[in-house]
Amino acid sequence: MQRVVVCGQSRATACVAATLIQSDLALALAVETPEPGAVALPALEALATLGANQIQKATPKVLGMADVLVFTDYSDAPAAAQRASTVAQMRKVLNTAMAAGFGGVVLVATQESAVGTFFAQRISGLPKTSVLGVGTQALTACFRRFLATRLAVPVDTVTAYAVGTQRDYALLWSRAYVGATPVLSLLKDGDPAALMGDAVQACQAFADAADEFVIAASVRRLIAALAGDALLTPVATLVDAAETPLALSQPMLIDARGVTQVARVSGSDAEQQEVAAITAGVMAKLTEIQQESDEG
Repeated sequence: MQRVVVCGQSRATACVAATLIQSDLALALAVETPEPGAVALPALEALATLGANQIQKATPKVLGMADVLVFTDYSDAPAAAQRASTVAQMRKVLNTAMAAGFGGVVLVATQESAVGTFFAQRISGLPKTSVLGVGTQALTACFRRFLATRLAVPVDTVTAYAVGTQRDYALLWSRAYVGATPVLSLLKDGDPAALMGDAVQACQAFADAADEFVIAASVRRLIAALAGDALLTPVATLVDAAETPLALSQPMLIDARGVTQVARVSGSDAEQQEVAAITAGVMAKLTEIQQESDEG
């Protein structure tokens, strides 16, 4: 049985907790929040009476014994308005957990999981293999399903990745396959530009619509992977860019060992330029938070 603590104070916090309560995974659940009433813990406890997974309020001891700490946002404000305060709250929880002996996995499920993943690893000092964010897992699923529908093939025959962050991402067409056949070679007889444009529109519509329900579904799948139901998908992890560490979403294997890179996946020159621009944007956010922290 996995011991999972959901941390945060937002709609996503309650949605992730509710999804895990109702999942078929064997979990011992707890909620860590600055204001317990804001997450409606009594309602979650009532929901737990209908399923096998019970839930409680987290204590320092529970944090220390957890297998997975899931961080959600600490308010329902737009990401830019709360990123510094969310990192500050993460720091408090992680400091408490580490002091209590925590040695599990940190799963960041915030609106900006790349930012949260970077600071979670930096604050905790945990190995890179033990810290990940939901990243572009859901966007990748959207991209794969789009290709499967348009090419009239089963979705499980499609390999395709969206990398970067939840809001700023690149679709790696040069590494998209149906079976062993490159997708680009299947488009030669049609109108590749039109299909690629449609894919961008579909993924952007998905990114705009993705909310706490999508985050909760992503968390549930990643926790299942950490329990042994292995998954190969892009998640936010620490990478080195221009000798400066930061977190970006890239294809990784998630299993009982944590998160590991099977092989480095890089795109075409144009796709790599897109990733470089995304990297610069993430680094700017990290610098802004660090400056705010220094000034505070």
